[in-house]
Amino acid sequence: MSNMTRRDFVKLGSAGAALAASGLGAGAALSGSVKLAEGGKDFSPQTGQQRRAIPSSCWQCVTRDGIVGYVEVDPDDPQKRERLVKIEGNPELPRTNGKLCARGQAGVNIIYNPDRLLHPLIRTGKRGDGKWKAISWEKAMGLLIDGGQIVPGHTVKGLKTLLDNKQPEKFMFHYGRMKGSDSKIIKSFFLTAYGTKTVGNHTGICESAKWTAQELTWGGHYDNWDLDNTRYILNFGSNVLECHTNHVPMAQRCIEALARGVKMVTFDVRLSNTAAKSAEWVPIKPGTDLAVVLAMCNVLIQNGICDQDFIKTYTNVTVDELKTHLAKYTPKWAEGISGVSAEKIRSIALEYGRAKPSVCISYRGAVMHYNGVQTERAIQMLEAIAGNIDCKGGRCRAVGASWKYTFKAPKTKGKKLAIIDGEGYAYPTHHASHQVFNMINKVPAEKRPDIYMIYCYNPVYVNGDIEANIKLMKDEKKMPFIVAVDVAMSESTDLADLVLPDATYLERWAVDDMVCPSQVKEYYIRQPMVKPLGKSRNFCNVVCDLAKRLGMDLGFSTAKDFVENCCENTPGVKEAGGFEYMKKHGAWYDKSAKPAYLSHAREVDVTGATLDEATGVYYKKEAADTDYSSLDSKHAASQYKGQKCGDGVARKCFPPDKHRWKTGLFEIRSKALADKGFDAIPSWMPIPEHANMGGKLILTTFKVNVQTHSRTQSCKWLTEIYHENPAWLHPQDAKERKIKDGDPIKVKSSIGEIVTKARVTEAVARGVIAISNHMGHWAYGAYASGQSCAELKKLGHACEPDCHNKWWGKGSKDKGRKEWREGRGVHANWIIPNLGDPIGGAMRWNDTVVEVTKA
Repeated sequence: MSNMTRRDFVKLGSAGAALAASGLGAGAALSGSVKLAEGGKDFSPQTGQQRRAIPSSCWQCVTRDGIVGYVEVDPDDPQKRERLVKIEGNPELPRTNGKLCARGQAGVNIIYNPDRLLHPLIRTGKRGDGKWKAISWEKAMGLLIDGGQIVPGHTVKGLKTLLDNKQPEKFMFHYGRMKGSDSKIIKSFFLTAYGTKTVGNHTGICESAKWTAQELTWGGHYDNWDLDNTRYILNFGSNVLECHTNHVPMAQRCIEALARGVKMVTFDVRLSNTAAKSAEWVPIKPGTDLAVVLAMCNVLIQNGICDQDFIKTYTNVTVDELKTHLAKYTPKWAEGISGVSAEKIRSIALEYGRAKPSVCISYRGAVMHYNGVQTERAIQMLEAIAGNIDCKGGRCRAVGASWKYTFKAPKTKGKKLAIIDGEGYAYPTHHASHQVFNMINKVPAEKRPDIYMIYCYNPVYVNGDIEANIKLMKDEKKMPFIVAVDVAMSESTDLADLVLPDATYLERWAVDDMVCPSQVKEYYIRQPMVKPLGKSRNFCNVVCDLAKRLGMDLGFSTAKDFVENCCENTPGVKEAGGFEYMKKHGAWYDKSAKPAYLSHAREVDVTGATLDEATGVYYKKEAADTDYSSLDSKHAASQYKGQKCGDGVARKCFPPDKHRWKTGLFEIRSKALADKGFDAIPSWMPIPEHANMGGKLILTTFKVNVQTHSRTQSCKWLTEIYHENPAWLHPQDAKERKIKDGDPIKVKSSIGEIVTKARVTEAVARGVIAISNHMGHWAYGAYASGQSCAELKKLGHACEPDCHNKWWGKGSKDKGRKEWREGRGVHANWIIPNLGDPIGGAMRWNDTVVEVTKA
């Protein structure tokens, strides 16, 4: 027993407890004669019968973990249909190792939400009045295709009308979450065939600053942190243990790294659970991560900690150039901006630099600012200096599934309204879709969409400036025809003209492709646990139907057809058994594959390629008179063959992304940014509104581990756990304003004010007010909004026993959407303006200056 680690002891204790509960006793486990099952089976506690297990993939957040759902015949159903009763992680998959978070397990609530939309609806009153009539799918499809009267005095155009008028771009499709084959079927096939490129997303409010920065630097737009092999974790603004975009795979690996003694230091404005689990939490002023990172780069260079081979061979700068550029960014300089002591910056930088391989992780807290793109680029520069790029234990380029199919995507030349990129942004490569409503308000009718369709997206609630969003969506002249595809009545769906009930992710087919932290590709599918309830339909099947009615041949008729084709044509998956194998196991990966490290170093055969002497880029054979400097970014990316490196060898390097032109080098110096008037090498970029605070505070928002954006609050299990979002205030800031813990407070910005409740705590930095962004729904059903069952009956609410077991907010009076309500909280987006960073246009969630007073 002398060699037993603490982790072994904890595992043994858990096993013993399980055996004791089963009546087998711990002695058998100690002797090794009993093997505990690793999951994949479940039994009814009433009958003892084994439940049917169905492997699939989650969709409660973008991570999309592998899951297993358990179904059994519902004894209360006269038709004896099966009912989903439990969800857990798929134990066969190394990406998640069988683990699943609370959100994933609560997916059962999504299907059986008493406020599920089960029939198409058409409004019968004014937008937002809550007056609806159930209609057939045939009538709904007819209205969508041919247009017609919504209510007396308001007639709309349909999809066919726009095609007949040669105006397909006036159909705008705006989605929030659409990945894997869902994206291929809807966007690459249907929308392309239709001819519209007026397609908005939600990336601008999520992570586009990070993506744009990476595209400017190493070409791709997703990173992976190899926590399995790192020796030190430096964290800027990522709550990796609670809500990373690859949550379960990364959180467990982070915890395992800490358990084996890896040190993690977290810079954040708030003591998140990640910061609490770190060896050290360093409070920092919002928007100043960039200053600290620049100073750390300075410390490494000045102390000779630099991977000179990487800088010389793979980047477009020299060590001397970096040394000169960084000279002014001293730790003392950064202290004056960030509030972090110079000695702290210096010591952490040296620890990180000497611990190679180390990794610097970053996310929303650091990048969703005015200077967010340059902050992420500075972090990329820091990793390059330290020699942690795409190596074992460092910051790696993402590896994910690459599904193959035989269907040919349409080649229709589409058209686009100039409203999805906002105005004045240098490189809105993932659009600035949170600016769409501002643009619709500004442009004339001929430049506005006639049909605005939202899919898995709640723009009223999730974008800033809620008041303006509601006002526009109620305007029938500026937004003539609003179509919502949803599983429940959200704040935005409530303002639509036509509502189409979508199947939940547990009732549909899809293939998925999320990043694998093991650096080995994992292919997995989503398959129905049960049939779609009521008249709800998988929207992928709906667009197949729309295409057929509009005379378009997509090559397939259903989402299942597409999934089956992918499974039968993707190398590896095909040989494993194709579609039948995937239905049985849920996922496949090559057990003999080695992790993909240092792919940039692979030499390439450039025989027949053309070398552009000015950049060192090898292009596939082109005409002799090709002007490579004038190639558009998409064409340059498609023609890229390799890069002549600093040692004269042609390598794969860092291929340019289709969004903008770049060389194959790791571009610490960006010509693309210089061309737009920004500093080519990451430099300090102050936030204008923070220059003269005048005693005001900076509002920041954050996420928690049991809620996802705006989408999971209808899950009763999750909202029972987390249903209020008080405003975090530092004791000194509270004292100066005579505010005590629990006091009602007024928070006022340049566009409005809210009344909320104070949580006075030292777990937040001075000068900051922090409010989570999940709560404050005034629609989205009984569990999310606190509305009574009686109020919701008119929208089709079907009571279940738990409706009346809800204790949070019970009996409280709704004071208004912008005021705190017990059991519901209040949403901060009422007072956050829709502003984007000047480079990528990403939403500046963490820059809003507010005045805080006792209410």
